[in-house]
Amino acid sequence: MKQLLLMRHAAAAAKGAISADRDRPLTADGRRAAALLGRRLKADAVSPDHVLCSPARRARETLDEIANALDALPPADFADALYLADGSTVLDHLRGVPAETQSLLLIGHNPGLEELVRTLAGPANAAVQAGLPAAGLAIFRVAGEWSGLGPSSARLTSFITR
Repeated sequence: MKQLLLMRHAAAAAKGAISADRDRPLTADGRRAAALLGRRLKADAVSPDHVLCSPARRARETLDEIANALDALPPADFADALYLADGSTVLDHLRGVPAETQSLLLIGHNPGLEELVRTLAGPANAAVQAGLPAAGLAIFRVAGEWSGLGPSSARLTSFITR
């Protein structure tokens, strides 16, 4: 079984506070939340062997905070296609992950990431219906290859909202 971690970036500066949306940094609370999540992943012995991340500053800073808490994290792939991508675009990107990847961390944005989490978890999953907040993390077990990722091959095992 493979592991998929879908994380929304932590809390960022308000829109309009920075001229370009891609350049919005994390708030102090966002940094704390991302660091806390990184420590939780370490305590749970979660160790991604592949990382995909939106190139937006807030996503990169979220990744930095998580990486600081973990002993080892591979270099991330910063894919422009993940910046504000819809759920189907994110899913298509995940289906292209190398087959040898066993544990994948993806850091992205709403509403697309939340849409994908709901799709993979299924409409009957009450935990995800309230949405994916900043620094929220959905962890799935995935049967089969990444190329076949979909609702029938993924099972939500953990939903962390702080």
